[in-house]
Amino acid sequence: MAPKPVTVRASYASQTKLSVENLRGASLEVALSPSAPGFSPLELQASSLAACIAMSIKIAARQEQLSPLERVAVEVVATKAVDEPSRLRTFSAKITIGDPLPPGKIEDLVSAAEAICTISNTLRSGDVEIIAHSAESASNS
Repeated sequence: MAPKPVTVRASYASQTKLSVENLRGASLEVALSPSAPGFSPLELQASSLAACIAMSIKIAARQEQLSPLERVAVEVVATKAVDEPSRLRTFSAKITIGDPLPPGKIEDLVSAAEAICTISNTLRSGDVEIIAHSAESASNS
């Protein structure tokens, strides 16, 4: 069975904000200027990685039959490249697990989470394809 695609839609909510919605009815506002409230697109990228790693840590713990983790925090610092094209070049993730674990287990969970996380795997792959087209051209084909 083919994996189900993820669909989101972005549209302007105002001059300084975009609204992004998923097909389940959830939405968030995207700030288009550094002073506007909300997340910037770059922060959303870093947020996706942080959330995916946090979820993957819990999955890895469950796979290793550890007690469910309650205190997992992931901080991601994303840094833009200095050369063109404009892009994020590095992502540094700091994982904190406040639950008691056997010695060395945090490192095992972090390694496993990196292998599980779809976002980190996507960022590392280098084979992402982006297909952009206008809605008009798509409906005319």
